[in-house]
Amino acid sequence: MRRRQPGRDAVVLIPALDEATTIASVIAVAREAAVGPVVVIDDGSKDGTAEVAAAAGAEVVRLETNRGKGGALATGASARREAVVVLLDADLTGLRPEHVRALVQPVTAGEADMTRGVFVGGRWATALAQRMLPILNGQRALLREGLLAVPGLAESRYGVEIAIAEHAKAEGWNTLDVALQGVSQVVKEEKRGVLRGVLVRLRMYAEILWAYLWLPWRHRPGGARERPVPQRTVAPAQRAPAPQRTPAPQRRAPRR
Repeated sequence: MRRRQPGRDAVVLIPALDEATTIASVIAVAREAAVGPVVVIDDGSKDGTAEVAAAAGAEVVRLETNRGKGGALATGASARREAVVVLLDADLTGLRPEHVRALVQPVTAGEADMTRGVFVGGRWATALAQRMLPILNGQRALLREGLLAVPGLAESRYGVEIAIAEHAKAEGWNTLDVALQGVSQVVKEEKRGVLRGVLVRLRMYAEILWAYLWLPWRHRPGGARERPVPQRTVAPAQRAPAPQRTPAPQRRAPRR
């Protein structure tokens, strides 16, 4: 990927679905970090997330229908013009301004094409999950144009981290892991209740698996998205025979 030059601007994107109880604190930290505007993409929430986000000082983009995390990020990134995007989840705990700056600084300095946050020393459940599958961490910074170039971004839903990682690998991005000491997330069973939380988690795993198995095939040349264009053979036009010219009679010079 073409590295950006130092001194360019950045924007913080926070996709959110029914995160009214946690999003205000994440916005407050992102604003205190002062790396750029803070934009929340409300992905069809029903609990007043958009209103809470606006009251906390974020710009809000509201989606009337749920498009999934990938669709929300695609919408948010498409609406901005900043060179670098910082991606944060809306349910983080323990986040500090220095964490946000640590994510964005290597990209703005041209030292990395993308940074990826790694939870360290937080709640054991989320820290263990991050150690097992760090690829699924949603805290990142990267070029906006690079994010928008990810195949299947808008349809990737919970599989957006897989889609980004696969594209980064294919393009040879220089990716830097950034330790986020003390940062964790509120798990879905806590936010939605045990039964609903388990169902949401199962759907999340299904969408991640779909992104891993289906998206690469769907967007490769000749995949489901790219069908051969029917070729039509056109017979060359028949050239009419050139008209034959009758030589003009030659006039004889008069004798003297």
